Amino acid sequence: MRNDPQAMLLADLDSLTIMQLRQKYRGEATAHSNMMARAKTKGASIHPAFRAFKDFLRHVGPKPTKKATLDRIDNNDPEYAPGKVRWADKKTQNANKGDSVIFHCAVTGRYFKPGQLAARQKITPAAIRKRRSDGWTDAEIIAGSRQVQKPIAPPKSRPSPVSAYRPPMSAAEVLFMRNREACEHYKRETGEEYFVTTPAEFYETLGQDAVRFCGGPEWIQYAEALFLKHKLPSWWKEFKPHINFLALKPFQQEWILRIDPDQANKLKMAASL
Repeated sequence: MRNDPQAMLLADLDSLTIMQLRQKYRGEATAHSNMMARAKTKGASIHPAFRAFKDFLRHVGPKPTKKATLDRIDNNDPEYAPGKVRWADKKTQNANKGDSVIFHCAVTGRYFKPGQLAARQKITPAAIRKRRSDGWTDAEIIAGSRQVQKPIAPPKSRPSPVSAYRPPMSAAEVLFMRNREACEHYKRETGEEYFVTTPAEFYETLGQDAVRFCGGPEWIQYAEALFLKHKLPSWWKEFKPHINFLALKPFQQEWILRIDPDQANKLKMAASL
């Protein structure tokens, strides 16, 4: 175990408290705090599986070197989520600029840049990038060849009157399904209903860095006013179909009742049963 960082991490996750984990994994804790701060200052999106430091550490693992920092694999994607981040050195982060083109292999989960594929296929990076503008899929670009579409032979028997065709989902439907999966994942991982991070929870999460990022505790009063006016109503409108109001914690229910008083009927009904 001594030479196996992953095994050591799993043992620490099972035995150490959150405070002890933050003290032992200071660099990782700082990266987590910085990530949470970006959600407030730069509009970054944090996946529910990354909100708690312990869950974040379980997914990303320990830093390979002291100088490694948290890097989004695709800078065009603002979400910090499992499979979308990595520990990277400064050279890798500099190369991973917002205008970089990235190709994803759905089979292996790996990501490739034009330079990597160009060296492998012995062509120029410009030729790799042009393939995307020509309509090549990521799989075809990574393989270095286009798939030939074979003609489809007409069916020998009469097709079923029930069509198997399903129209593609709209953007709203995709977002609805994604939010539902995120809430279900959070409930499986924590045993609790997913709820947007309140300013007080965010301030507490930052720990010793709270004053540096937010100022004194008086910041919470100001932040909660904005939270109640903007962020909470927007979040509730989007996630309400996936949240069991009665399973929320009392302080979370109080927040919701301030913007959606009709939920009080559920509390009355539950109390009468």
